[in-house]
Amino acid sequence: MSSEGYYIGIDVGTGSVRAGLVKPDGSIAAISTEATQTFRDPDDHRIFEQSTTDIWNGIGKTIKTVLKEANVTPEQVKGLGFDATCSLAVTDTNGDPVVVTGGADLGQNGDRNIILWADHRAEEEANLINGTGSKVLDYVGGVMSLEMEIPKTLWLKRRMKPELFSRCQFFDLPDFLSYRATGDNTRSTCSVTCKCSYVPDLGWQPDFFTKIGLKEFVDNNYKQIGGADGNILTAGLPVGHGLSKRAAEELGLLPGTPVGSAVIDAYAGWLGTVAARFTENGKLSDFVPSLNESRHRLAACAGTSTCHIVQSKEGVFVNGVWGPYKGAVFPGWWMNEGGQSSTGQLIDFMIKTHPAHGQLQQLAQDKNTSIHEVLHKELHKLCAEYKVESFTELTKDMHFYPDLHGRWPLRPCSQI
Repeated sequence: MSSEGYYIGIDVGTGSVRAGLVKPDGSIAAISTEATQTFRDPDDHRIFEQSTTDIWNGIGKTIKTVLKEANVTPEQVKGLGFDATCSLAVTDTNGDPVVVTGGADLGQNGDRNIILWADHRAEEEANLINGTGSKVLDYVGGVMSLEMEIPKTLWLKRRMKPELFSRCQFFDLPDFLSYRATGDNTRSTCSVTCKCSYVPDLGWQPDFFTKIGLKEFVDNNYKQIGGADGNILTAGLPVGHGLSKRAAEELGLLPGTPVGSAVIDAYAGWLGTVAARFTENGKLSDFVPSLNESRHRLAACAGTSTCHIVQSKEGVFVNGVWGPYKGAVFPGWWMNEGGQSSTGQLIDFMIKTHPAHGQLQQLAQDKNTSIHEVLHKELHKLCAEYKVESFTELTKDMHFYPDLHGRWPLRPCSQI
């Protein structure tokens, strides 16, 4: 057993959670993945919902697994951080989950408390917001997506009993995870700026919330969405006093273990891409990217969606492109983002409709793993069989051309 320190990164994607145990040099000691559940409505294709309870349980399982696989003790873990999809998580003031499903249970306590980023129920609310002419729209390319958090929050306000709505807290999912881990309600610059209408250098805009029908946020000093008086944290800064006793017990770690301020998953992917020093064959490059170098690199971060992200020293305003977002990852630097929502979902569709999908599922079940792990190992086997060094070389003559999905220009995620 090594005596060196380790760090844990938690990635919460659309269909799974993943824990990575990382050495100080950035190399991975162990990885574990757990599937998460998405709830659909058979009568409404717009609905995508999840559960913070399900996600948190998956996080606990993956952390315990990587510690066991690498023979690492809780004392050796020097810190952890979260990234997650930009989904709306709703709790009451005690942090207990609140149901977001329309109907009699809306606003009551219950596990189905996340409106997933891909959920499109808030079209009417997004149209109302986009008709305000508010300055907040200048920072999302001129048009707010119905996949962002304020349209979804407004959808809930319009349908939830006032006494239930007033007891709710609303989180972008990355911020909920750091809150759940520490008990500290301090939000991240990444989440509130990119997804919650927080204007760089100016903060929340009271006229905007009043105009769209969320004046109570103004009246209670934004208690329900956090970030009042500029109390937000740049990525990686310590949240509160680290892991709470409750969270530490659930995750198999020590109370007080430092927790870094969270980021949206695509922005974590951007950082890992532009700052990467490891080549495809796992060797450490001598080249160390500088912060200034980042403004010359555009990263395409792919998962269920694909986000093209770039950082700049000054804010760049472009119609149809999200941002500029100041301080989303680095203090004083601005980010812009464009892309498509359903690229990874299309790959899932192609896998699930393939004749071998049943065989793939059975293999995954037999090996007690996910279908994606099975496919990943199969790619490694093919690399060895064809004597090539990387997946890129293996697939260089294969082209995926999904006409069935349509072809679209670059634009903000969901604006398709």
